This record gives sequence, structure tokens and C-alpha cells, in this order.
Amino acid sequence: MKRSWPWAWALASLPLAGFVPAADATGAAACTITGTITFIHSPDDNTQGVWTIDPGIIDCRGLFNGYDRIVGPGRFTGTGSYTALPGGTGTCLRNVGSGTVDYTFPTAASDVHLVERQDYTLAGVGAFTTPTLRGAFQVTPPYDGDCVTKPITKALFVAETTLVRFVPPDPERYRPPKH
Repeated sequence: MKRSWPWAWALASLPLAGFVPAADATGAAACTITGTITFIHSPDDNTQGVWTIDPGIIDCRGLFNGYDRIVGPGRFTGTGSYTALPGGTGTCLRNVGSGTVDYTFPTAASDVHLVERQDYTLAGVGAFTTPTLRGAFQVTPPYDGDCVTKPITKALFVAETTLVRFVPPDPERYRPPKH
């Protein structure tokens, strides 16, 4: 009987090929983000409102600043506003939004803290972007609300993202000597 584990390993690692940074990228990682998302609709217009993610956790595997290994999970929060997509109400998970995300994660050299503008579209499954993070997310049970008798106001936020950073590394940082 032939062993097929090399093929299985190759197929399993194929999705990671998309996480390899371009030549001038200084960081690349695969990340998961989880947290509680809250929607507060406007009392005057249920097609608009604000959202927050807090508490949240970001857990990345990869490099930052070109050579600093990301060594564990960190904190993730966000806040912004949303507007319902046509034919829906904003608190029934069909909306577009923007805001700011604030996250921290540890590297082998130091903790990294980033605050970035964020945009998203949510229609069942969502997509969001920041200057550094790009990914897909879902808003999943347990829900507070049901979209039938009352709007969804709180749920679980789960995202899978790539972290790609194109900022030049700090030239003053210590680099191990080349041999």
C-alpha cells in the first residue's frame, strides 16, 4: 500500500501559499479573530446604527516587521457605524459599515499595537479590510435577537484574515549578524 501523506501535506499547505509576502512586504501572517459584536440601531431609523467588537482576540501565525515572529494571541476591539443594504434592516445582518479597529499582538521582539480604519460588507458572510488585515467573517449564534420579533443586537464575531504589512522595517532595530 502506497503512503499518500506527502500529497496530503502538500494539499493541506496549499492555502498558506497565499500568505507569502511580496518581496517588499515586511510582515505576513494568517490570523483568526473572535469576539462579541454589538449592534445598536438608531432609535429614529432602524436601517442605521453603530457597532462595537469588545472583547475580542486576534491570534496570528507569521512574521511582523520582516523578521519578528508573532508569538501568541492579543487583544482586538473595534467600533464604527453601519447602514442597511437595500431590502434589509441593519440589525438583521445585511449591512455595510466602517470604523476603527484597535489590536495588539506580541512578537518575539515587542508588542505591536495598531489602530486602523476598517470597512466591511455583511450579507450572510462578510468581508472586511484594513490597511493591514483582509479577510472574511461571520456573525454567528448565540444571538440576542432573531430578526423576526426583535433585531439582532449581540452575536459572536468570527473572522479569518491575512495580515500583510508593507511598511519598511525600522532601520534602527537590531538584526542578527549575517555569517
